[in-house]
Amino acid sequence: MDWKPRLINPSELDTVIDLSATVFGEGPTAPDFRRQELKMLYEVDRTFVVDDGDTIAGTGAHFTFDLALPGAMLPMGAVTEVGVLPTHRRRGVLTAIMTALLDQAVERDEPLAGLTASEGAIYRRYGFGVAARRKTLVIDTTRSAELVDIAAPGRLRMVTEAEAAKLLPAAWDLHWRATPGEVSRNAAWWEGLALDPEADRDGASSRYLVVHEDEAGTPDGFAAYRLKDGEGAAAGYFELQVVDFAAADERVEAALLRYLLDVDLVRQLKWWSGPTDLSLRWRLADSRALQVQREIDHLWLRLLDVPRCLTARTYAADGGGVVEVVDQRRPEVGGRFALDAGPDGADCVRVTVEPDVTLDVADLGALLLGGVSWTALQRAGLLEEHAAGTVDRLAALFRPHRAPYCGTGF
Repeated sequence: MDWKPRLINPSELDTVIDLSATVFGEGPTAPDFRRQELKMLYEVDRTFVVDDGDTIAGTGAHFTFDLALPGAMLPMGAVTEVGVLPTHRRRGVLTAIMTALLDQAVERDEPLAGLTASEGAIYRRYGFGVAARRKTLVIDTTRSAELVDIAAPGRLRMVTEAEAAKLLPAAWDLHWRATPGEVSRNAAWWEGLALDPEADRDGASSRYLVVHEDEAGTPDGFAAYRLKDGEGAAAGYFELQVVDFAAADERVEAALLRYLLDVDLVRQLKWWSGPTDLSLRWRLADSRALQVQREIDHLWLRLLDVPRCLTARTYAADGGGVVEVVDQRRPEVGGRFALDAGPDGADCVRVTVEPDVTLDVADLGALLLGGVSWTALQRAGLLEEHAAGTVDRLAALFRPHRAPYCGTGF
C-alpha cells in the first residue's frame, strides 16, 4: 500500500500521544504525567501520522534543536516518538513516516537529522549512524579520593525548582555549545524536566538541584540528582542517581562531581547516561572505584547536506581528500566531495574527480563528531580506501578533543 503521511490537526494530539504510549509499552492510553509532558514538547507542525481508514496506524515527529559540532552549531531535525501500531508492522508505514520527516527537515533547511533509538537495528537503513555513545557509570563513594584537585573557583549552592527555572538554562547554554553532540533546549523542554513525575523515579526521591556559579555569580554548571535506598553492600545508605548534568569546562565538572561524591549517607553514585571518557577516572587514586555497567549507542545522525555539515565544523589538523558518499535512499545527498580542512575551518564542495575513499552516508554520520575513527571503520570493512594514506589523514583531521556526548534523550 502507498501510505501518505500527513501533518496532524491540533485536535488529534491526544490520539497521537495514546498511540505513542501503545507502541512504547506504557499502555493503550498514556498516563496523565506523560500526556502532560508530551503536550508541552510536541510541535504540531512537525508531527506526522499515517492513516489506514479511520485508524491512525503510525506516527513520528520532530523536535527543533541546534546540534553542537566541534567549533560550530547547526540546526537539526530531532526525530522522536516514531511508532507503528502492532497491527500494521512490516507494511511500510515506518518507511513512509521516516521519509516524510527527512523531507520536512530538508524543506526547513536543516542539514542533518538526529535521533535517540529505542532499538539498535532499525535506523541505519534510513542513513543514520551512531555519532555518540553513553555509559552507565557506577562509583563507590568510599573509594573516591582524588589525586589532584582541579575544581573551579566560585561556589556551589542548592536551589529550588523556582530558582532553577532561570539558572539551569543559563548554565546549559554554556555547556551544550562546548560539548559536540549536545543539543539546545527550549523553554518547553525545561518545563517538562521540572515535572519530575514520581512514576519516572523508580522509588527514588524527587530531584535535588545544585548549581555552580563562577566568581562573578554567573551559573556555569549544575547537577540534578535523586537519592534512593541502597541495596546489598550499600543497604542502610543511599544510592545517588545523576539525572542531568552540565558544566562549562573541566574544572566546573570536577567541582560538581566532588560535591556529588561527598553527599552524606551515600555509598554509591550512579550516572545512567554518563560520558564515555569521563576524566574523573584518571584523577581517582583508586581507578577501580569507577565501574562501567553498560555502554550503548545514544545519538544517531543522518546527513542531509554533506558540504554544509563538513564545512561547518573545525578540525584537529590540516589536510583533506575526496570523499565519495553513497546514499541509497536519498541519492541526491550522496556524491563526491573535496574536503580541505584545518583548525580554523574547512571548505567542502562537490566534484567529479575520482575519490580517495568511499563510504555510506550512515558511516559519515558516525564520523561527523569524531565518535569513531576512520581507521576503526576501515578495519570494520565499512569504507574503502582508494588512495593510500587517505584514511590516516582523515582520522587525524576528525580526531576530537574529547569524545562526543549527548546527555539529552529525545
